[in-house]
Amino acid sequence: MKTISVLSLVASVTAALTGPSAAADTKGGPMKVVAMANMWGETPTPHFKVTGKPVSAARGQDVFMDHCAICHGLYGKGDGPRSAFFQAGVQYIADLSNADTIKGRDEQLRESVREGLRRFPEPAYVMPQFKYILSEEEIRSALAYVKTLPSKSTKH
Repeated sequence: MKTISVLSLVASVTAALTGPSAAADTKGGPMKVVAMANMWGETPTPHFKVTGKPVSAARGQDVFMDHCAICHGLYGKGDGPRSAFFQAGVQYIADLSNADTIKGRDEQLRESVREGLRRFPEPAYVMPQFKYILSEEEIRSALAYVKTLPSKSTKH
């Protein structure tokens, strides 16, 4: 009986200190889940299943719309709804419709999607990590989709 009381007390104190479950809190997004897991010394585990499907720009469009368009915008111009909250001159969202931004940078772009872009001390990422959210196939598919966007070049 004492054990049950002690366990109940520990559970109550833990719930009071941590607030709502990080997994249930969608306001913080993926970075909050990772931060909460790191705080407790846990290693985050990817939630995706490797599909083994080939890279596809069509599937990449779904990935882009679900995870990227909120910042990069529907056409990759960096004008998504979240861009309004970025500090001018300090933060920016890459214009993926600019051919010079993506040309020949596949590995660098995939790494940026996996690891996020750090412009401030952790945990303030300008772009969150997606390595726990997207599979390699999804990342490559999203990049394949970005390459189909109408592009412009800054070089004349």
